[in-house]
Amino acid sequence: MNAYLPSRLLPVLLVMLSAGGAAFAQDAAPPAWEQLSPDQRDALVAPLRDRWNSAPPAQRQRMLQHGQRWQSMTPEQRDQARKGMRRFDGMSPEQREQARALFGKMRGMSPEQRNELRARWGTMTNDQRRQWVRDNPPPPRNRD
Repeated sequence: MNAYLPSRLLPVLLVMLSAGGAAFAQDAAPPAWEQLSPDQRDALVAPLRDRWNSAPPAQRQRMLQHGQRWQSMTPEQRDQARKGMRRFDGMSPEQREQARALFGKMRGMSPEQRNELRARWGTMTNDQRRQWVRDNPPPPRNRD
């Protein structure tokens, strides 16, 4: 499961709404949830419902935690998360592995240690980065 399901879901929902909502003018603001018909609401929720129903219990728990975390974020934090996801999506597989390794390593560090690692990372050559990732592999990915 993607760790960023809630933020991934929003664009999908908006596309589905726009595809099924031809009655709304192109330049009109999308309607509030309460203004959607039951069929439109069901079309938006169905993919998540199907994913939820097919997921094992541990994955459902993570989905719920991610949704709760997303709801607790400020609009600025959500924007930052979306930017990070777009950046991650544009990375090569090697860059993604490096990002996972850096993130995993930084999780247990103080802000000062993180800044030091970022600065050191910025001065490394590609070969040095590859060696660093071999020495500091990313944590295992949760796949239930």
